[in-house]
Amino acid sequence: MRPNRYGVLTTALAGLLLVAGSVQAAEAVLVNGATQGQGTLRSRSGECFAITPQHVVGLGGVGLTVINAERVRAPAQHLGDYGDDIALLRVDARGRMTCGATWPRSEPLDELLEEAVRLGRQGTLLRVRPTGGVESHAVRFTALEPRHVEVVLITHNSEAFQGISGSRLLLEGRPVGMVLETIQDTIRVYRQDALNRRLEGAFPVNMGPIPAGDLPLEPRSGRVVVTTRTTVRESPTPFARAIRRLEIGQSIELLGKVKGRPWWQTAEGYVRVAHTAPP
Repeated sequence: MRPNRYGVLTTALAGLLLVAGSVQAAEAVLVNGATQGQGTLRSRSGECFAITPQHVVGLGGVGLTVINAERVRAPAQHLGDYGDDIALLRVDARGRMTCGATWPRSEPLDELLEEAVRLGRQGTLLRVRPTGGVESHAVRFTALEPRHVEVVLITHNSEAFQGISGSRLLLEGRPVGMVLETIQDTIRVYRQDALNRRLEGAFPVNMGPIPAGDLPLEPRSGRVVVTTRTTVRESPTPFARAIRRLEIGQSIELLGKVKGRPWWQTAEGYVRVAHTAPP
């Protein structure tokens, strides 16, 4: 560790933190699982997900919640262990929090990180505090591996190591990794390019709205009851044109379930599965 001659470089922010104008702290969340850690939100086809270390989730993944910088809480479901201590959660963010809309492009970081390690450049770790707001901790790059990069805190701060797993590592405001573990004073980070490759099956690059005529459907019959005021849409995406609204207690007949997506098909259009009681 470097001696504490740089002064205190930790900044606690009560609201959103913008680092180099590119990464919003609203995309960072506190994850409560087997232990407390951090996660990053990512959207896909109108749904919200969180990426976090598997050891934060723990075995079973029961009772998971995420909390954003404004202390808004949302329940989460463990979708799977993707290996290398990487887990994916589905977050029930509806009407609760904004899901991350900007995600780093899938591009190699070898040259950027090699230079950062060679020059001992400074980066930033972001962590959502249990009391709200976001902390930023200054770190220095020290070592590089094919899937990992290592950093150390510039200013010694034992509190910075509490619940740091899953924190986002930035270099010049650009996300370059997610913290996995600390070994003594060294913070081991899973590289962003390796993380993108690890999750590419869950987040296909060109995944977009499927034309209504090409939707793979699972046969379903019967009627469901609307449990929250919801909208019938012309295609299975929350951004599609609204056809009409259904009030709580109304029922609607099913034609099928869109495979792999949380939508029922009806005679008029599509309704979110989560907005209805099971048939």
